[in-house]
Amino acid sequence: MKAIAVLVLLLCNARLYAQECDCKKKFDSVHIYLRKNYVGFIDKVTPATQQTYSALVAKLRLQAATIRGASHCMLLINRYLRFFRDQHLVLEPEYTPVIEKIILSPAQLELLEKPAAGPVMGIYESDSMGKMALVKSPHGLRQYAAVVLQSPQPAWSPGDVVFELAAIAADKYDLVNYSHQRVALDTVTISKQRNGLEALGWQKAGAGHGQPSREMPAFTDMPAVTTFFRQVDDSTGYLRIGGFTAADFAVTDSVLNANDEYLRKNPRLIIDIRDNGVGTDKLTERLRPLLYTQPVRIVGADFLATTDNIAAWSRILDQQSGQMPDEYLEQTRKAIHQGDGLQGRLVSMGPDENMILPAPLPAPSRVAVIVNNKCSNAAEQFLLEAVQSGKVKVYGTPTAGALDYSNVNEVKLTAPACTIRYPVTRSRRVAAGHGIDNKGIQPSVKLNFYAPGWLEEVVKQF
Repeated sequence: MKAIAVLVLLLCNARLYAQECDCKKKFDSVHIYLRKNYVGFIDKVTPATQQTYSALVAKLRLQAATIRGASHCMLLINRYLRFFRDQHLVLEPEYTPVIEKIILSPAQLELLEKPAAGPVMGIYESDSMGKMALVKSPHGLRQYAAVVLQSPQPAWSPGDVVFELAAIAADKYDLVNYSHQRVALDTVTISKQRNGLEALGWQKAGAGHGQPSREMPAFTDMPAVTTFFRQVDDSTGYLRIGGFTAADFAVTDSVLNANDEYLRKNPRLIIDIRDNGVGTDKLTERLRPLLYTQPVRIVGADFLATTDNIAAWSRILDQQSGQMPDEYLEQTRKAIHQGDGLQGRLVSMGPDENMILPAPLPAPSRVAVIVNNKCSNAAEQFLLEAVQSGKVKVYGTPTAGALDYSNVNEVKLTAPACTIRYPVTRSRRVAAGHGIDNKGIQPSVKLNFYAPGWLEEVVKQF
């Protein structure tokens, strides 16, 4: 099930746009709500983890009582969410921040050029944002503030704080980023060997560049389109998949139809699904005949039945009337309403299946699937099917590991405005001990995508 349900929960009596909040009240609202409605809670807060979880909640509640600034409250709540290690459990601030201003003296700037400044502090430059000074500036949860020195962006003036760093471990920091005039939360590693700010476009003055920031393309003359087919040699085809969403399907389907002759006569086929995440199973069904060698086991999911989750999904099904097949909508509605009156119970969204096709196609006889650490969700679902084929070998790096908990609801909070997205279904792989979250699907052969000629290596090996 790939439907996305939306739930609106107003946790305050009035919508306020001030950037101060009662952080302790906000934090309590969040952890109480998720305890009831987040499907991963039952797996991740267990007798073995209960003490750690309770200590974290107690610590964060004490910190929340001292916080009044909206952005630091968002940071604190995000630290709570991180306990669950679920890439589908996400906080998104939705307010325009009031930008803090810090005036730096010449003496403070001079200090940044001395070795004692360490690996974090210094003068940084960005092609888009200009120049800033990253200085020690303890305030609330933060230890460092990035202060604009000069910027080509008219929205930014000298003295504006463009981001903050709050330490969470040795060399690791939470980052509260204001560079796009909104609040974005991230984590970075900054040490003598590695500066994670480079990935955000900030280069420290005098520092050398490390590993290339972008993977090498499969071809030097990569097409502008994201989905295409190309003949690599007389016996090998290359199919690049640009997306698994319903909107992408028509383009991919046309590419497959246009190249059907080549796909069915090449002994070898490379399918490149790198960087793909959310989507539907429709493309997996379309590609299945090219990979099939034996019955494919498809593991189903269970839904956490709560009043809020059932109501949310019911509303989205009503909204999709006329846009999706009535049979699908009715089947889904019937499944979720199995949970009526069963607060907090898991109910089946459908049985496990064995997918059987009439017979394997003679060609392609060997298939290489290319993956990287950005593959998640629908791409991982495709891969779980693909690896059951005797034709398939996986090349690349481990996938993201974000599939066990899915089908996302939303809860909207106010004062300040933000949204928390949380999953309501759990794959039965988890109960069977075959979960992939935070581990990913491992490739048979590892590739270095930053090295030129990686595609040639695949062609040689498989």
